[in-house]
Amino acid sequence: MESTGKVKRGQASENEEKIIASTENSMEEKMCESLKSHKLPDYLLYTGVGGAKNWLKLDGSGTFPVARRLKDFLEENIASVVRFIPAGMSLVSVGVGSGEKERILLEELIKKNLAERPASEKVPIIYYPVDINSQLVDLALEKARDLPVEKKGIVGFIEDMPLLKEHWRLPVLFSILGNTFCNYEPEFILKLVYENLEQGDLFFFDASLLPEPGPGEDAQSVRKSVLGTYASRENALFNMYPLLQYGMAPEDFDFELLLSHVDSRIGALCRTRKSLNILKDTEITIGSETVSFREGDVIRMGFTYKYTYDQITALLDINRFDILRAFLSKDGENAIFLAKKRT
Repeated sequence: MESTGKVKRGQASENEEKIIASTENSMEEKMCESLKSHKLPDYLLYTGVGGAKNWLKLDGSGTFPVARRLKDFLEENIASVVRFIPAGMSLVSVGVGSGEKERILLEELIKKNLAERPASEKVPIIYYPVDINSQLVDLALEKARDLPVEKKGIVGFIEDMPLLKEHWRLPVLFSILGNTFCNYEPEFILKLVYENLEQGDLFFFDASLLPEPGPGEDAQSVRKSVLGTYASRENALFNMYPLLQYGMAPEDFDFELLLSHVDSRIGALCRTRKSLNILKDTEITIGSETVSFREGDVIRMGFTYKYTYDQITALLDINRFDILRAFLSKDGENAIFLAKKRT
């Protein structure tokens, strides 16, 4: 994914600033280019007003509880997590979404800062909510409006990290929450984070894990459980939205989800794979461009890794991260990690 290489500044409100590294126009161009190549990267699902609205609807859906369960797990363990985070760190959160999970984190960080510096009325935290959707950045800023921290929203990609980090005040708690970590190739995301963290920065992320087979269950039962969640009607509609938005009829294509194993440096990893299958000759219009499809065309989409807890700890180790604290839910399906780069 290419960065724009440009940053624009805008004022969101008093004591708030929004930095624009990606625009809606550039997203529409990326959408057109990608679909002409029969690809639909996941980040394009979140763009525009429709993308924000659809994600928030999916996030609150009872049939797709991944992000909600991670948020609840964070809330249960937040006091224990913050014990290991030094006072005075800025918070950078990529893929911020609604900003609800970040507010949970900020409230506890503020409490710690005030307890350790009771003579100071000002909390030395700068909050940087980052998302490719400008509306979601605005929502995250609004969610933290009443908190006594400085706020600078950023519209951009995680791949823009080398450029965007120029605007951060160090040290930072670099966060990727809401299972976003699992939507990237592990070697890519861990290398990117490692190369851009400075001494004293921390890395904080969560993950929805591959369920362990229960009593009387086998691997096939686990497979059905994962597919049942990710192939829900709400998730399917979220993934189909871009084609529907640009005029394709629902009967012209369908959504397919597969679960497979892929090789890695630590052995086989479980991963979902999504695609949109074209059922008849059709075309859509994006801006001034027309994109045509033939019956039988397959539009490749993104993926989500379903790691075990031990696989994540192994990936962190071989990519030169030391775990400061990790939490695993009682059912073994959710985890939180706080780590630092090894020197």
